[in-house]
Amino acid sequence: MNPSLTPGPDVDVKEDLYRVITTSAWWVAEEKRPSSAAFKHTTFSTDIASIAGSPETTLARFPVGCGLVVFNCGDAKGLGFLARKEIDPQYPENLAHANVYNNAAPSKRKTMAQELIKMIVALNGIVKVPEFPTSAE
Repeated sequence: MNPSLTPGPDVDVKEDLYRVITTSAWWVAEEKRPSSAAFKHTTFSTDIASIAGSPETTLARFPVGCGLVVFNCGDAKGLGFLARKEIDPQYPENLAHANVYNNAAPSKRKTMAQELIKMIVALNGIVKVPEFPTSAE
């Protein structure tokens, strides 16, 4: 967490979180799943699904072609992630925003991200497959 900011409240473990897949580096096209790169940061942005209202509402802030996955906050917390409802400085009007924190040692972050991806895939949490341009286009 940013030490200069007061942390927001924990997101309820029953909530689902949307993560937008904004770059081809965050998607493994041949396996049709997110890459650990989308989840191994010390902090990453999500939307709380029940507040966002719909996947389309979340995706509306991003370029056409981005993907979207969903995962349960409690499942992520069980892996060591912590979600907090906090303002997004780029979109302060987005009341659904939550930061997810991965405070594990750098050597453990990718493993945690991979475990989260396994959950997403197992629970059919791929809401929208991204449509990034290929190098041939």
